[in-house]
Amino acid sequence: MSEETPKLGLRQIPLSQIRPNPLQPRKEFNATELADLEASIRANGLLQPVTVRTAANGYELIAGERRFRAVQRVGWTEIPAIVRGEADVDDKTALTLALVENLQRADLNPIEEAEGYQQLIAQFSLTQQEVAEVVGKDRSTVANVLRLLALPAAVRRMVREGQLTLGHGRALLALGDDRRMLELAKIVIAEGLSVRDVERRIRESGTARTRAGAAPSAVPETKRPAEVVRIEDELRRHLQTDVKIQLSTQDKGDVRIAFYSTDDLERVLDILLGASRERL
Repeated sequence: MSEETPKLGLRQIPLSQIRPNPLQPRKEFNATELADLEASIRANGLLQPVTVRTAANGYELIAGERRFRAVQRVGWTEIPAIVRGEADVDDKTALTLALVENLQRADLNPIEEAEGYQQLIAQFSLTQQEVAEVVGKDRSTVANVLRLLALPAAVRRMVREGQLTLGHGRALLALGDDRRMLELAKIVIAEGLSVRDVERRIRESGTARTRAGAAPSAVPETKRPAEVVRIEDELRRHLQTDVKIQLSTQDKGDVRIAFYSTDDLERVLDILLGASRERL
């Protein structure tokens, strides 16, 4: 490349001068989807340029790695690209833009999304609220996705590969034990259980343990009114965490709401108290 200052804006750039974005949150590229994009480019050309930033000895991708890979497969030597100055796009901006593009295209699996959020938090000292603002999501959504990183590695892999959904992963976290999460995850896949099925099994397993060790004054779980179970389900879906209503008499008891970190508690309080609440 010339020693002259690279021109910014829309340009045709040799593929050999572009290197992938090391901050790319997407780790896996579906072979079938890539082949479909390749066929589309052969038939119709590239309808949307990639975005790059200037870098030492060339350019670095900000957004459009799937398009970049597809045109390589087609055999192109150049690609249309929007060039942005290195000074205008720091690492934080590059990661954020890559995340947002993938999220808008629904290209990230839930674990990649969680890892992208965590990278913003760890590398750039952002809070969950700040992450939510830069990617255009609700804070509670970001918090729920981040919780998936607490799953054991084997279960995270199942979510990454699409064998389990985001909802399955969130439900499994209520078990609080890696071994039990993995065991139930395998059952979910083998039996094709829905998220509601998982929640019911977890609730029933907790009921059995509570019944075995409950104080005599507690109302036996087998006698819990159906209305109480229904309310638990509604609260669990609304708060997106485990909720337990424990009756001590017919019309008295406790409501227990689980949280898994300070940020998760903040998320639950946001839902319960709204904008008027005081921060911890």
